[in-house]
Amino acid sequence: MANRIKLQKIQKTLHQKLMDLDDHLFIVREHLYCLTEGTAHLKVLSAELRTLVCLSSGTDGLLWRLADELKVSDIIYLHLAGNVNADHSLSRGLMFAFVPLQRAGLGHPKLPPDYYSFKNIIKESEAVFVSGKGLTHEYLIKAVSQQMGTAHEDDGIEYALNDLRQIFINGVEPYVSILATDADLTLEIGERVLEVAEREAGYQRKKRPDEIGHITILVRLGLKQILSGRLLILRFKSYISDVEIACYVGPQSIVFNLVKHGNVIEEICAKYPHEWSLNTDAIFAFEYSSNDKKAHAITNEDSQDKGIDCNLGWLSANELSLVEIPKGTTDMVYRQFVMLYQRLLKSKECLEILNLPPDGCGLWKYNDEIESKELFG
Repeated sequence: MANRIKLQKIQKTLHQKLMDLDDHLFIVREHLYCLTEGTAHLKVLSAELRTLVCLSSGTDGLLWRLADELKVSDIIYLHLAGNVNADHSLSRGLMFAFVPLQRAGLGHPKLPPDYYSFKNIIKESEAVFVSGKGLTHEYLIKAVSQQMGTAHEDDGIEYALNDLRQIFINGVEPYVSILATDADLTLEIGERVLEVAEREAGYQRKKRPDEIGHITILVRLGLKQILSGRLLILRFKSYISDVEIACYVGPQSIVFNLVKHGNVIEEICAKYPHEWSLNTDAIFAFEYSSNDKKAHAITNEDSQDKGIDCNLGWLSANELSLVEIPKGTTDMVYRQFVMLYQRLLKSKECLEILNLPPDGCGLWKYNDEIESKELFG
């Protein structure tokens, strides 16, 4: 039998590895936000996570290699329950235990959050305890990807994974939500790496389809009295990009305050309509393009600017959460609703929304709308 010839490899440059990471994060986003459509997306997602955060054939995940090379922190503020003590008397006969990872403030108050290495969580923390065995996040990712995923579709699966397939939490197998959370946190560390690469290594992110990185936040509201100062009415947050978008009503305009990593990046103003009367609805929209790194505001059908340079990094409408709606403001301002879109609205579309009857606003939707919520109080 002829000896196998070991093929020599040319080492990739930092730029090439960053381009690879950029592509992998794009694929993770695409399939993570489609998980509700079915488990077919989990097959691709598990394979991507295996590539990014798991040890395979003696090579660590791409994300960890780049984080080490660029000296990027993997610390995340989380609620983490820890591993099951299988030797404890209360663990005897235990068949299933699962406490999901959650971001600080979103978990149970009796489980205080702390700062953890995400790499250590992937490699050492149990994602789930099933059939007398604790499975780490890395083990579970590799098991799914190699036995029922894109990396490999095996004719059989191990008992622990099969047992998990028989358990449903809110109609979904536990490993689906576990891998979804792992993907969400992977995106956060990945964004940190690309941000450092842009700032320190001259890397330029690849252009993506506009609908992936476009957002519009639209608010329909009215004033009950003239304001003498700013009043917060809502706040959105992207944990992945560490961005907050806060909306304030002021004496003369709506102000969208943009914060990244705790620092104010820009304030985008949408002036009140000319001779705007109290107790009258108006539309105010904030728009951002991740590809162009520009922000824009609209009042009713009037554009407020030609696009303002504003680098918030990469933002997806799927990653924005409405985290705050202050109470005690109803004597000064009333809010009809807020809508979040994954595209940029045209001025005439804002006017169309304004012309809808108030009692129908909460039911009206565009086909590509991400989220629609009526805000009370």
